[in-house]
Amino acid sequence: MAVNARGPFSPVRSGALVGVVLAGGEGRRMGEGVAKPLRLLDGKPMVAHVVERLRPQVMDLVVVANDPDPAFDRLQVPVIADPPDIRRAAERDGRRLGPLAGILAGMEWSLKHHPHAGWILSAPADVPFLPTDLTVRLCGHMHVPEPDVLMIRHGSRHGSRHREPSLGVWSVKLVDDLRRAVLEEGVRRVGQFADRHAVAELAWPGDSAPFMNVNTPEELSAAAARLARARSGSRR
Repeated sequence: MAVNARGPFSPVRSGALVGVVLAGGEGRRMGEGVAKPLRLLDGKPMVAHVVERLRPQVMDLVVVANDPDPAFDRLQVPVIADPPDIRRAAERDGRRLGPLAGILAGMEWSLKHHPHAGWILSAPADVPFLPTDLTVRLCGHMHVPEPDVLMIRHGSRHGSRHREPSLGVWSVKLVDDLRRAVLEEGVRRVGQFADRHAVAELAWPGDSAPFMNVNTPEELSAAAARLARARSGSRR
């Protein structure tokens, strides 16, 4: 079933996927203060909503976060930082290297801890309404021959559809090429790296509501209102 903001919900697990939550963004549009993934939404950090929805759908899950805030430790899942060479490259650039660096860190963690898992599922920490049937639909869209990358395109059926670059399934066989791209070639855009490999897309049925990005204080307030309406509706 497609998911909405109503609870309770029952996530569905599918396949040998390792989830990677990307929580290393700078979040400049959210303003100063608490890091964006740790902004409270309905009484808990926004990243916790992503973990809660994704964790039951995958065989294991890791959060990539360079912020040492102890609030990340309370997620009760492994939390890792970018590898040292990635952090050194970020220092040379004078800025974080973006989601590709987090995807690389997740791939390397998966290969170390789950060497027989051939795929990771990356998801940004600012999509608190992720579908609970996300992995089932994605894995059901994998064909033979399998693509290297599978992304989601969502939006109005009659309007333009948006590709969500940081939300996708990645073959861990790309790890060496990804490391070269990030460290040696200076590639920073997720789509730029993905498009040089075999990419498939899943057109998500319905609207974009499950993929709402929370990037500003106004969007955080809108997400909180959406959860409040869902709770009110579930009590009727």
